[in-house]
Amino acid sequence: MAMPMPTTAEETKTALRLVITGGGTGGHVYPALSVLDAADDAPTVLWIGSTGGLEAPIVQRAGIPFKGIDAGGLRGMSPVKMARNLMRLGRGFVQAWRLLRTFRPDVVLATGGYVTFPVGVAAWLQRIPMLIYLPDIEPGLAVRALAPFATRIAVTGEAAQAHFRAGKTVVTGYPVRRALQALPSREAARALLGIPAEARVVLVTGGSQGAHSLNEAVGRNLNALLDMAHVIHIHGRSDGEWLRSLRAALPDALRQRYHLFDYLHEEMAAALRAADIVVARAGASTLGELPAAGVAAVLVPYPYSGAHQWANAEYLAAQGGALVVPDAEIAARIVPVVRTLLEDEARLHAMQAAMQRLAQPEAAQRLYRLVQEMGQAKRDRRSK
Repeated sequence: MAMPMPTTAEETKTALRLVITGGGTGGHVYPALSVLDAADDAPTVLWIGSTGGLEAPIVQRAGIPFKGIDAGGLRGMSPVKMARNLMRLGRGFVQAWRLLRTFRPDVVLATGGYVTFPVGVAAWLQRIPMLIYLPDIEPGLAVRALAPFATRIAVTGEAAQAHFRAGKTVVTGYPVRRALQALPSREAARALLGIPAEARVVLVTGGSQGAHSLNEAVGRNLNALLDMAHVIHIHGRSDGEWLRSLRAALPDALRQRYHLFDYLHEEMAAALRAADIVVARAGASTLGELPAAGVAAVLVPYPYSGAHQWANAEYLAAQGGALVVPDAEIAARIVPVVRTLLEDEARLHAMQAAMQRLAQPEAAQRLYRLVQEMGQAKRDRRSK
């Protein structure tokens, strides 16, 4: 595990000093936390994220020192908002420069999100080696812009290598949280969530930010879904009041089958393990967490985030572990698609097995070894 701050002069001298930068979605945060879980040498860590971003409480809950800087997106913005966000990125660069000068890291690990750009450029100018980890199959704008400044680029799968200069990338797989590497049995996971061991279970989740269209698809078809299966529904930041009112109006027998949450942290591993089918967005975490759980998926790419969610979904579908449904069609198709899979046990088991074959349980260790090697190379140059 990461060590938050050095406690002795000797620790300060010998511990690897690591800056992590990334944020905006859970898919940019949890991989780095998984890498720290794999650390065997107690690095001294500082996380640089965006001021007010969702990464701050997640990182701080893990006991890692966090500093926020100004950052902002540029895709799909009006000229006025783009100009404002460019100014924020400029301020973020100055803030990142000062933080790096003060902390003096041996290496920077960048996992994506707009906040990584000012940190990465400041690291390059200060000659600090930087490892980019791309959790998606296709890079977003920030990673594309930052790639020329990176020392190495680690990717989840071979399909991602085509987006970068030959010889700069290494395939590591997607690092998943320790809880997902030590999953409970399906029976134990269901018992933890109050679900009978023999039940059919569908997990619906919109990821770290939630998804209104998935919530709406469940709400419109709630009775039909509950007639087929227990439904674990993680609704995120939106629609909670409406969904709770729908649950309260259900007959008691169906209400007991509807497990409604705004968010799950440690219990997410149990929810994934309990599920026969997951209906989800196709953010980066699907590439690691669904294979680790060996669960079949119905993926609904977010339509306004560039092409990377479509690339993730199509990759998993091509491997046989997922079906892909456009966002505009999910409300009409969720019931027939789920019913078809639940009624075709051979197909469902084949999809689960295909997903499980994609799991790479050593990914976090591979990434941390890269971090160590790059940090040690920096120290060796410094000592000459």
